[in-house]
Amino acid sequence: MSASSANLNQALLSQVMGFLREGNMRRALALGFSEDELRTLRRLRASDIDSLACAGPVVARFSVDHAALRGVLARIDRDQDRETLIDRCLRLGASVSMMGAFFGLTGNDCSTRRQLLGIAPRQGRLAMPSEQDEHDAWERWQHIALDPRSTDDLQGMVTLAEETGIPLAVLWHLIKQWVDPGQPRTSPPAEEWAGPEGER
Repeated sequence: MSASSANLNQALLSQVMGFLREGNMRRALALGFSEDELRTLRRLRASDIDSLACAGPVVARFSVDHAALRGVLARIDRDQDRETLIDRCLRLGASVSMMGAFFGLTGNDCSTRRQLLGIAPRQGRLAMPSEQDEHDAWERWQHIALDPRSTDDLQGMVTLAEETGIPLAVLWHLIKQWVDPGQPRTSPPAEEWAGPEGER
């Protein structure tokens, strides 16, 4: 018997014996053993288990849990999509406060990612677009957004930033004002660009 087969046998038998010692018959049965086999295994000594794992024929074979695999792959895809979207937002001029609101990132997180992406540091307030550019952006937002009255449509804002060239931080600020036109018209707050050690 090959070493890989012996290792697989050993791993399976160790797992099932652990379940039996805990009295967890349900999980032991879920490994594929019958009740008669489990009763027999419970009577074996540790040396007998080692002999069964190393000297006997292959008692365990690999199989794929397709549902579990699909779940893991879907999670990996979601993680990759999130990382791609984070980089995309930073390249389009998202602010620290925006990245914190949508992704939970800190100033240091943003600074590190910007350095890795080759985005030059910048301080101070971002320039507001002209009145015509803002009007054009507002008109386009009515068609892009899932809900033009929402400030949470990040994908819509990313699309709008790519089409208009207006930084994401500015668009997020503008959309908040479009949603609540009664609030005073202001410029976006000064950006906070954290250094590698969190220095401002």
